[in-house]
Amino acid sequence: MIWFGNLRDTLRLPAGGPPPPGGESARMEHALVRVAQRQPHLCGEALVDALAQTGWVDRETAARLLPTFLHFDPDRAFAESLRALAFRGPAYAGEFRSRIQRVMEDLTGEALLDEVGPEEAVRFRHQGREGITLAYPQVQFTVGGSALKAVEAAVEEMPDALVIVAKNFQESTRAQLSALLERTEVRGTLVTLNLLLGMRATALRYQPGAARVMDLLGSGRPIKTQDVARLGDRD
Repeated sequence: MIWFGNLRDTLRLPAGGPPPPGGESARMEHALVRVAQRQPHLCGEALVDALAQTGWVDRETAARLLPTFLHFDPDRAFAESLRALAFRGPAYAGEFRSRIQRVMEDLTGEALLDEVGPEEAVRFRHQGREGITLAYPQVQFTVGGSALKAVEAAVEEMPDALVIVAKNFQESTRAQLSALLERTEVRGTLVTLNLLLGMRATALRYQPGAARVMDLLGSGRPIKTQDVARLGDRD
């Protein structure tokens, strides 16, 4: 059984730093990108507040300029930022996982950051079904070191789904994970970051329902492009 603790304030925006070059419109665009990188779901008064918190525009300016930025796509900014983080290695693992938490919440409705063994992980659930996502900003990821210990700790909790996310995986990773999960009832699912973002985009657009998403996340095999496409099918 997975414990869901209180949600940390993981989405608090860092200090904006020095103002970007340009006039108020340029500063507003920079603020929109900064907010979207962590909180792409914000709108209305909450978005205006977050823009002001960057320090690059005041609240009055943000409210006045926001209607002129209807073309701005926060989900695209979020996805581009997350893809960039995926190449940056363990030093950026905390930021990477906090954004994966946002993805998992959009997919399943409830997702929290917590510890699993030596690693920070994302716990997600829907209607009594619970899962753990281990996320790594790495290329050609394979299970070893602290990641191996995290997998072993996750298996002890017997989640309905164990999801591992990375930029991509070594060819041997699937067999390696299968061997680790042998003789357990835990289903291990590998998903590349691009496909996870594709799942999010499809789920936001077509609303397939969290139950279908949970089925895919708990499939116990690498997720493929066809799986993401089928999420968009109407029942």
